[in-house]
Amino acid sequence: MEGTASTRSEPLVTVCIPHWQVGEMMRVCLRSLRKHSAGLNMEIVVVDNGSRDDSLDWLRSLSWIRLIERPEETPANWPMNVFTAWDRGLREARGRYFLTMHSDVFITHDGWLAPFLREMARDSNAAASGAWKLELEHPLYSWQKRVVGGAVSSLKRLFGRHGRDDSHQGKYPRDYCALYRRELLMKHDLTFCPEPGEITGGHAIARQLWAAGYTTPVFPVWEMSQAVIHVTHATAAVATGNRLNHARSQRRAEARARRLLESAWVQELGRADELDAA
Repeated sequence: MEGTASTRSEPLVTVCIPHWQVGEMMRVCLRSLRKHSAGLNMEIVVVDNGSRDDSLDWLRSLSWIRLIERPEETPANWPMNVFTAWDRGLREARGRYFLTMHSDVFITHDGWLAPFLREMARDSNAAASGAWKLELEHPLYSWQKRVVGGAVSSLKRLFGRHGRDDSHQGKYPRDYCALYRRELLMKHDLTFCPEPGEITGGHAIARQLWAAGYTTPVFPVWEMSQAVIHVTHATAAVATGNRLNHARSQRRAEARARRLLESAWVQELGRADELDAA
């Protein structure tokens, strides 16, 4: 895998994570990232969007991250301030690659970065890499989706109608954990801020890259899930200022967040204070 020890002056990858008052989630995110990135030439940038609680003091205490504080931001600017946080991080990043991450993403195994770099190496025209939608779901719901989805796919094949797979150009690296060639984003002055009708920074940046003639290879979701967990909307579940528009979606997000925070491996990370040390 491409990369060297973290003692090099220029990091291979800059990981950028927006934050607002989700200290419990962020603690798991950052500790899991540090635990499973030993030996990677990486810098971690956290962009705080105006936190007013003790989570900001904790972030300030971490000497191994670069903290960018934006005290002028408020929950009223969410989710746009997530995208502008990545834009700010991109301008200040030093890595050859720029990796966007959400604070509700957790690394579970070493080697998690390898698929991203592999896809970049395969295609000299690739400007981004990542996977499609990845969620921490109730096992029954996940099973239902596989069964129903498999049945629908079979019917489509039977009648000659083929659905999209992970290689389809309509699928782009989702911004919860996506890798970009920083120099290309800077060269074309690209932004993660969506245009009207778009809902994600990942689609916004992919659309701009496609228009510039670049590719954005997507690797299989199952490969991402071997080492990365994304608890969809977990930050909205624990940050009262970032609540979802639909009560049912909010309840589901809260249940996902609760299951995660009560899991044994997360509890273990919560006790691993040594991971905060320089």
